Amino acid sequence: MKSSLTKRLARTLFFLIAVTTATSMFIVELFVNDVEDTILGLELKADAEYFTEQLQQGTFQPIKTAQLEAVFLPEGEADLVLPEYFRSRSLPFSQEIEIGETTLLIVGEQLDQPDGKLFLAQDITIMENRESLVQLALVGVAGFMLLVGFFIARTGAQYLVRPFRKLTHEVMNTSPGSSMRQIDTDYRDQEFCDIAEAFNRFLSALEHHIEREKSFVKLASHELRTPLAVMSGALNVLEQRQSLSAADQKTLARIRRAMQTMRDDTEVLLELARSEASESDARAIVLQEVVQNTIDDLEHGHPDHAGRITVYNNSPGLRVTTHPALVRMLMRNLLQNALRHTRAEVEVRMIENRISVRDFGSGLPINVTEHLGAVGAPSAITSATGESGNTTFGLLIVRLVCERLGWDLEIAQSDSDGTEFLIHVHNLV
Repeated sequence: MKSSLTKRLARTLFFLIAVTTATSMFIVELFVNDVEDTILGLELKADAEYFTEQLQQGTFQPIKTAQLEAVFLPEGEADLVLPEYFRSRSLPFSQEIEIGETTLLIVGEQLDQPDGKLFLAQDITIMENRESLVQLALVGVAGFMLLVGFFIARTGAQYLVRPFRKLTHEVMNTSPGSSMRQIDTDYRDQEFCDIAEAFNRFLSALEHHIEREKSFVKLASHELRTPLAVMSGALNVLEQRQSLSAADQKTLARIRRAMQTMRDDTEVLLELARSEASESDARAIVLQEVVQNTIDDLEHGHPDHAGRITVYNNSPGLRVTTHPALVRMLMRNLLQNALRHTRAEVEVRMIENRISVRDFGSGLPINVTEHLGAVGAPSAITSATGESGNTTFGLLIVRLVCERLGWDLEIAQSDSDGTEFLIHVHNLV
């Protein structure tokens, strides 16, 4: 399942907010530490200058308060008299040490006048504790900022995607037809206006194309019906003369039957081209009769097909409410395709509400199989020439007829052992 644009945008915004927050907290921490070190360093430097001045004036006295300790060690004396944390250190030095729960910042300097060593120790435990509180406060502020950032990211993403959702909703609600409503182009952002205007131009071009196709269908309807009417009239004249032999009358009946089939097929093709369903032509039929009549017509029109089609039916009385001409066209194209691709027999099985048409040829081309199995894209079958082209056109009609009838078409098998089509019949009586 693909990720939503809103979630992706929210994650991106939250990531940017999180990175910005972490960077800000890191900079604040560095700044606080630097300020602390600077203040402590300046304080100790000022204390060291003060005690040095006292030493030079001879008024210095070692001191030890709650926060500060100052000790002077004349040159030549052993440092054993010093506190342990001042001993054995190379001068000058400045270091932060911990003694139990106390944190000291110690400093040592070498003096020339008077000659000796000055040691200072300042208790910064309170400052360190405050620093820990500051760090905890920074963590809390960072957590709060991340929480706020999460809601801002979600709200911001929804706000930014709102016009895109509106545009997507309008596009998805546009139904194909000869007259399609133009989508709204009143967007605040120019990019969305450009997309809406481009889609409206596409709709206008599509409407023009549909109108042209409807005009063509109307013209084709007239041009196809006229010669059929002339042929029908000519056949009526021949029958009225009553000068034909019995064999000629039989041939004439075959011509009339073929012409009627052609008229029905013409109406079906025109109906498919118009994408309109004529409910008035739907009626209850016995499925086996339509299938058998289609097989008889194929065998009469092509004597070499006689005896090659075998029918198995365990539901001879199966009745459906549908368009007989559409069913006849469906079966004829399936059977013609099967007969064309094998010299062996073709099996037709009617089991419950399924019709199976199977041949024992070399199977369908892979591109035809893929496109027939694709949902909603029968017209994507690539046209070709020769036998492959006839197969493509016939199976395209099969797909379109099944869609019109509301039946399901399934390719149960297509390999070197043959091809089997399964048609799932609905609208049972």
